[in-house]
Amino acid sequence: MIGIKYEDFSIAFSLSDVSGIERFVAREEELAEIHRTLSGDGGRRTVILHGLGGIGKTQLTIAYAKRHKNNYSAIFWLNIKDEDSLRQSFAKVARQILREHPTAGRLSSLDMKGNLDEVIDAVKSWLSLPNNTRWLMIYDNYDNPKLASNIDPAAVDIRKFLPESYQGSVIITMRSPQVRIGHRIQITKLKNLQESLEILLNSSRRERLINGGHFLDLWMQL
Repeated sequence: MIGIKYEDFSIAFSLSDVSGIERFVAREEELAEIHRTLSGDGGRRTVILHGLGGIGKTQLTIAYAKRHKNNYSAIFWLNIKDEDSLRQSFAKVARQILREHPTAGRLSSLDMKGNLDEVIDAVKSWLSLPNNTRWLMIYDNYDNPKLASNIDPAAVDIRKFLPESYQGSVIITMRSPQVRIGHRIQITKLKNLQESLEILLNSSRRERLINGGHFLDLWMQL
């Protein structure tokens, strides 16, 4: 692997298939905690964002990815609501890699419409290559994890879908706090009235009123 540089693993940043909001506000403490956790040197760095459905875990992850995209050579988004969705996400990741690196290891010789297990293994191998350490994998909606207490045969074991090499960064969003493979951050309801108003105004495209700082007056109008 002599001569390999970080640029050899660069993938253009895109979250085109992920629905988000144009301007994310609030949750600065959580964003800072994610960044601190994923900024460590050496080894795998994993953050688990857990909390009730609809609390804002996905939007928080989108905001982090957009804010810190220049820290990573590649950012990949995977839907892990079930195993079939996750397999299709890996196929999409494989196509992303091949668009910019047509001769990328085992991926270049695979049929993307063929055996997805082989595609998944090839993507994991590419992520495990020496010097390919600056990627971020986001596993979104991991709400049916394989646990000792979960007898659902459709439950997903995320460990089968993580790269083998102990490198790179991972964010997992889920409802359950029971998965313990990284630094867990609980996402709760906003406690701060100002933050809640900022989100409401932003979603209603009235964010220009935020700069006025008249939060009490605005609250009385709602």
